[in-house]
Amino acid sequence: MKELTSEKLNGRFYTPEFIVNRIIELTGYNGQGVLKKHIIDNSCGDGAFLVAVVDIYCKEFLKHCTDTALLSEELSAYIHGIDIDKAAIGKCIENLNKTVKRYGLKCVEWDVNCSDALIGCKYYGKMDFVLGNPPYVRVHNLGSAIDNIKKFSFAKNGMTDLFIVFFEIGLKMLNENGVLGYITPSSFFNSLAGRYMRSYLVNNNLIDKIVDLKHFQVFDATTYTAITVLKNNRTKITTEYFRLEDKNNLVYEDTFKAEDFYICDNFYFSDKKRLSELKRILTFKTGKEYFFVKNGFATLDDKFFIGDFDFGEFTIPVVKASTGKRYKCIFPYKEGKLVPYSELENNSDIKKHYAGNKGKLSKRSIEKNGKWYGFGRSQGINDVYKCKYSINALIKTPSDIKLIKCDKGVGVYSGLYILTEARESELREMLCGDDFITYISLLGKYKSGGYYTFSSKELKNYLEYKYAQRKVFENGQ
Repeated sequence: MKELTSEKLNGRFYTPEFIVNRIIELTGYNGQGVLKKHIIDNSCGDGAFLVAVVDIYCKEFLKHCTDTALLSEELSAYIHGIDIDKAAIGKCIENLNKTVKRYGLKCVEWDVNCSDALIGCKYYGKMDFVLGNPPYVRVHNLGSAIDNIKKFSFAKNGMTDLFIVFFEIGLKMLNENGVLGYITPSSFFNSLAGRYMRSYLVNNNLIDKIVDLKHFQVFDATTYTAITVLKNNRTKITTEYFRLEDKNNLVYEDTFKAEDFYICDNFYFSDKKRLSELKRILTFKTGKEYFFVKNGFATLDDKFFIGDFDFGEFTIPVVKASTGKRYKCIFPYKEGKLVPYSELENNSDIKKHYAGNKGKLSKRSIEKNGKWYGFGRSQGINDVYKCKYSINALIKTPSDIKLIKCDKGVGVYSGLYILTEARESELREMLCGDDFITYISLLGKYKSGGYYTFSSKELKNYLEYKYAQRKVFENGQ
């Protein structure tokens, strides 16, 4: 398992103390109720969660009993940890020993072992609490471990993340009234990989609390996270939603039923009014489509195809949607079809540009039926000779929006473009304001620096909905 260990360590981010304390608080691991309750961290690393748990256990035990020998026995029996990294386990035990030493304990036979959580588990069905920070590793980086991952239901959508499988492992470890508390990437709210898991959590009424950290980055990495608390055998059918303002301020926002935040198979969190509006947008149906939103060129080698050159025929102007800047682009197409290379060669400048580059261009991941001298993908090609509007898909405020009118004969790359018969003024009014920023922020697709991104489908849904509202208002007038 050496390969897996390496990848797991690459995907591990050690948990800050304030996050550990928040998760413990949210799961209800406190007071005298912690005594004789089984608790595990199934990817314990150097023991951040277990150290905090042991500290709580010792304090509660010693409030009622001074028998340190009995305390040592209970710590051995009820505190559990596993990790695949032997060195991390050694550090974890060392940290636990330092913790109990403060309470007069010299020796504890810790149930903390080097073990692979993916391969069966003696803890299934036995834990009162499962806490932790599962490893964040894409399945395609896991080598031989992929066969073990495929056995889990939460991995049935194919390419997934290891932390999603750890949700299933944690749930399997819980007893009938057990509670799970994890900090993980929030990507499972809307990723394809998390689709089955989302459905399972909702259908089994497991989601007790959610803390979406949004742009607050806990780890020294571009990972956007959430705290999720799951609980078996819940009597209530609602979920409490919190936001973390800073390290010291956890703010309660609202309580939802599943239908409030589970929209179109994804999870979305905000206040109820905004979620209600979001649901109307995402589920809006219209008889006639007024907007078509598509992805721009995918040459798969922009440095070759796009620049400041001008070779006359087979060269068109292009707009880089992400920046709004204009360049020139080699466009070896007529009426949407790739011309023969022999026709390109009639232009000596283009022939010279292609010379010596066949090997490099052939190494691209070209779509089926594509050729080495054409674009890597056919997207955007057929719409070159239509009027359209390019738009960037990375936005933070209205001033970041770069909506550029592209006349017939102009291509678009590095972003999206909109085909519509709506007036430019209407389009700008719908997109260049706070309503659109609110909408894309609710989608929850965070990027560094406080930015958000969105898909062509999400933009189309918004435009169709807002345009229909405008028409109803105009007709009403």
